[in-house]
Amino acid sequence: MAQATSVWRKDVLAWALFDFAGTIYSMNIVSLYLKRYIVEDLRYDDRYFDIPFVVSMICAAILSPALGAISDHTARKKVYLLSFTLACCIAVGFMAAVPSGVIFALVLLFMVSSFFYVAGIPFYNALLYSVADGKQARFVSGIGIASGYVGSVLGMLLVLPFVTGSLFGISVPFAHAGGKAASFVPTAILVLVFSIPLLIWVRERQFHQPERETVLSAYKDVWSGLKDTKRYPGVLRFLISDYFFEDAIATVKLNIGLYCSFVLGLAESQITIFLVISTLTAVAGSFVIGKIAERWSLKNLLTIIMWGWVASLVVFAAVDSMDIVWVLGPIVGVLLGGLWTTTRPMLAELVPHDQLGRFFGIFSLSGRAAAIIGPLIWTTVVYLFQPQRPLGHWASGLFGLSETSAIKLPYKLAVLSLAVLVLTGLLVFRKVPHTQRLAHD
Repeated sequence: MAQATSVWRKDVLAWALFDFAGTIYSMNIVSLYLKRYIVEDLRYDDRYFDIPFVVSMICAAILSPALGAISDHTARKKVYLLSFTLACCIAVGFMAAVPSGVIFALVLLFMVSSFFYVAGIPFYNALLYSVADGKQARFVSGIGIASGYVGSVLGMLLVLPFVTGSLFGISVPFAHAGGKAASFVPTAILVLVFSIPLLIWVRERQFHQPERETVLSAYKDVWSGLKDTKRYPGVLRFLISDYFFEDAIATVKLNIGLYCSFVLGLAESQITIFLVISTLTAVAGSFVIGKIAERWSLKNLLTIIMWGWVASLVVFAAVDSMDIVWVLGPIVGVLLGGLWTTTRPMLAELVPHDQLGRFFGIFSLSGRAAAIIGPLIWTTVVYLFQPQRPLGHWASGLFGLSETSAIKLPYKLAVLSLAVLVLTGLLVFRKVPHTQRLAHD
């Protein structure tokens, strides 16, 4: 359990760099380009993206707990993580070769990439305590989040020339305007390249002797973990509250690109600038929150962060002023970084270290289930309140909306539904105990 004085070591940086790689995929494929490519360019309904995404999350939700339990009984977390990452990158690369009319192949490859990306996260989370201990792990978690948002920014900037042919009007050699689909191959390459340092420099630690583990015994282990939440006060409430938090946040990330384009009317370069500004602020916020977390109660800090989410979502849905929207973007970025900076170490401090894989698997299950229900709520609200449908027609008449406002209304109501989900999570979270890394070190 020896711990180096400085966190700025190559193993810590390599661990954090995987967050850097993962958010390139999450931003460019999930949030920014693929859904808009399907809806805006190919003219398919939102559901052609949302339903495949939900299916991939169902598969990840089913398998993630078992994978987390298996990781506790093997010394192969890195092998699983890098294998899943490679599969994700291959699927994304092949998406670029799919003809525009073959939507089935496109969404199938997206499901594969999304599944393997998400299914690897429990192994990555469990590796946190291979590079840091105790309260230092709180700050290292923040470094990972900050690194992830740097990855989002650089990933967007490096890929944008392949989409538009330029970088904010500046010509870039060897790049031409290939459209949104041209983002797929460079994204896959970037994710793979920045994942490699973890394989080289992170030395995996075991908290007990590796054992053979079958899939059946892994699920029994997960079920035992669910029952064991009674032994560790607050774990079950934490997982339930996090479900609602993740529900809202995952849905925001999934739809931010389309919302900026369709509702706010931002051009391609403006969307990138908006997300770059938000993300850079999230980088600073992640570092600051990570340092604050070394001294403050994680529960109090997370409560403040989620109340900030409620306020931001309400204002975001209520206003049309771009001045306010440009201010809200960075605020939401900080809050997004703060969520992951606090939740990972908080769960780790609620459970024993030798069961981190199992409980992070359950944690991942909560997050994946949220990524199932949240997008379905969003899609349902948007569908029901379209101006041409009864509820949408009634709401437009009730509020006396113009045609343009009536088109935007479903998306604004969908944003408000996410604020309700966060409030529900906060209600459950009230009785989660304060944590400190003492009993389980």
